[in-house]
Order: sequence, then structure tokens, then C-alpha cells
Amino acid sequence: MKPSSSIEVWKLFHRLQQLGSINKLAEEISRDPGEISRKMSRLEQELKIPLLDRHARPFRLTKAGIEIAPLVEEMLNRHAEILECVDQMSGTGSPLIRIMVPNTFTSVSHSLFFEYAKFFPNLKIRITTPVDTEKFRNGQVDIAAVTGEVRLPEAILIPRGKMIFVPVASPTFLQKYGPVDHPKQLSAIPVGYLFGGDKFSNTPFDSLLKKGEFFPLKLRRQIEWTSSNLLFESVIAGDCISLGMPLFYCINALKERKLVPILNGWHRASQLNYLACHSSRWNVPYIRTFMNWFAEQFAIKEAIYEKEFQELFGIELLHELMSN
Repeated sequence: MKPSSSIEVWKLFHRLQQLGSINKLAEEISRDPGEISRKMSRLEQELKIPLLDRHARPFRLTKAGIEIAPLVEEMLNRHAEILECVDQMSGTGSPLIRIMVPNTFTSVSHSLFFEYAKFFPNLKIRITTPVDTEKFRNGQVDIAAVTGEVRLPEAILIPRGKMIFVPVASPTFLQKYGPVDHPKQLSAIPVGYLFGGDKFSNTPFDSLLKKGEFFPLKLRRQIEWTSSNLLFESVIAGDCISLGMPLFYCINALKERKLVPILNGWHRASQLNYLACHSSRWNVPYIRTFMNWFAEQFAIKEAIYEKEFQELFGIELLHELMSN
């Protein structure tokens, strides 16, 4: 068998890249360092290109090794998924649910996963973040949490409530820049943005809304985040404002007065939330059961946050933020 045809050789390459030492790898897997070195050499000879720079101390990957490393990792992940799938079909492995969620979910969903696991102790739940709709479309996950305009023909969608966006700033920011009551002021102050998704699932954001009137946004987005956590920390620190922080993500900071609503009712249009299940997995009973339960529980949590917001800032502002 050619070295490149052996999954075990690629596992050695991947782990070697992580550890940075043949000796460390040999000790970890109880193998002779010379044997590992020979396997890597035979792989390089077959490929006719060096993957390891053995002259560096500690050794490092060559340019070719660096380029193929993420592909190798993806291949090994898919190989593991194939084995898990076969185990489930044969009944020898634990049922597995693979769900992909945004990193904003850390504040609300972790308790739900543990709660569900109590009911089904033999079930495995694998959570990955952030949401990558290409991986969902390729069947690498069973369920993805998506929001807004969803164009996934291979998905079954279940509503999980409404995404309410709250424009917020910290008291520190407002002390420095003064009140922010109208969109006309935004060009003169730092505004933080989240990257708005991809062509398969996104939440359009080109205007602000109040009482049915739209105000177009033509601001230069100098800094964008793909991580809500980083944007949140920047807003808390008083470095910028956010024009649309998800309510479930910022409700605790609002209750603690670390953040306050701004823009006097102007807001980003609310969007529907969904759980998307890949059509190839929809007929698996334990996946469908989990998906329905999770969507229902998440919607219940969002209703609690809406009530808490109403108690803090009034029903009129809440209804305005819920409009789209």
C-alpha cells in the first residue's frame, strides 16, 4: 500500500504537526522515533515533496506541509465521522447529534444541552461554533442554528423565536461622547459591526427602523468582527457602540447596567430564528426529537428575556425593537 493511502500515516503527520517533535509523538503512542521518521520519509518520497523541515529546531512544516495541513485535518475529521456514522447504523455506537451554533449561544444554550443529556444519558451531543453553512450543506453537521434570510434547500426549518437586536453602549462610552439618540450621530462616533453571515444565511443590515420609518446606513465599516464575544467586550469597555446586540446575549449586561439602550427606539429590524436540520438526517427519530425540544426551550428562554427587558425599559420600546 502506498503511504499516502494509509489514514494512519496522515494521523501521524497531523499529530506531529501539533506536537512539533517526533520524540514527543513516539512517547505518546509508544512507538520508536525511527519508525515514525521512516514513515514520514516514505510519504515524502511518494509525494516527491518535503513536508517536514528537519533542519529547524524545533522542526517545522515546509511551505507544502503548511498548505496541506488544514486539508489533512478535514480529511481526518470526515474519516472519524464516517466511522461514527457506521457505528450508529450498526447499533454499536452511541447516538450522536452534531449541532452547529453561533458563539453568541454560549450565554444561553449550554444549560439546555446539559438538561437534555440528563434525559438521554446514552446520547452524545457534539457542539461546534461558529456556524458554517457550507459544512452544514455538505452534511458535516445535523443541525445548524440560523437567522434571517435562509436559503438552504437541503434543510428542514423549525422556528425558534425572534431575534431582537438592541442598540447598546456602555455608560463609559456615553460619558465620553454624550447621548446617542439618532442615526445621524453615528458618523461621528466609533461603531462596531458583526460580519453579517453568508449567502445561505444572513441578516440584512443596511438601515435602522423606527415606527415604520427607515434610515439608510452609509457608514464606513472600518472594523468588523466575526466573533460576538469580541464585539461585546469592546462595547463593554467603552471602545464603540453596537447597533444590534442580540437581546439574549446582552440581557444580563443590561440588568447589571453595564450596557444601556441607545438611539431612542431606532433599531435594527428583528429577524426570525430557526433550527435547520439537514434533510438527510430529518428522519432520524432522536435528531428530530432533540430539534423540536431545543427549538421550544430556546423560544421559552427568549420570551423570559423579553419580559425582563420590558420590566427594565417598558413595553413600548420592546414592541418597537420587535418590529421589522
